[in-house]
Amino acid sequence: MRIRLALACVAMLLCGLTAIIHGEDKPAAAAPPAAPAAAAAKSGVTVGEMRIQDVPAMTFLYLPTETTFAKMGEPVMQGFDKIFGSAVEAKLLIARPTMLVYQGAPHYDPQKSFKLEFGIIVADDTQAIGDCKVRKTEAFHCATILYTGPVDQQGQAYQKLIPALKAAGHTPTGEEREMCLYWEGLESANNVFIMMIGIK
Repeated sequence: MRIRLALACVAMLLCGLTAIIHGEDKPAAAAPPAAPAAAAAKSGVTVGEMRIQDVPAMTFLYLPTETTFAKMGEPVMQGFDKIFGSAVEAKLLIARPTMLVYQGAPHYDPQKSFKLEFGIIVADDTQAIGDCKVRKTEAFHCATILYTGPVDQQGQAYQKLIPALKAAGHTPTGEEREMCLYWEGLESANNVFIMMIGIK
């Protein structure tokens, strides 16, 4: 039961962050100026600098859906409950990040609907479980940024990443990914996420 409770907490995190953060996302052009460093430090938010990275292929246990940022909270919460429940029943060791994969560059236009896959990174020999699918992701050439802080401020990462990507002359592919690397709680200043926007 402890394992299931812990996994449920992670699921709640991801559902909370998608419902709260993305509901407040604005297109990059409308993003307000970045807060001064002192203000960011006081709020517990740290946003890194853009990096260009090649993320290797990974095995992904996931559920697909089509949604909007405004409506994704409930289906993602129910979906993660199913994924984590299936993983516990299959006795999978979950020691790798959770991940969301967006298609259609939704952070450039947060009002439109998009296709979403959400789940966990698993060992390469993992098989599909129940309704949960499994696939090998493609290697991902992307612009990335690290975000540390509470869930309700996560949008600041995209407000910095998207303009930096444009200023550097990169063209997005339309695929975006998010990984939760470390989690303590919705309001914790220690949560760590990496945001990734695919580039050509």
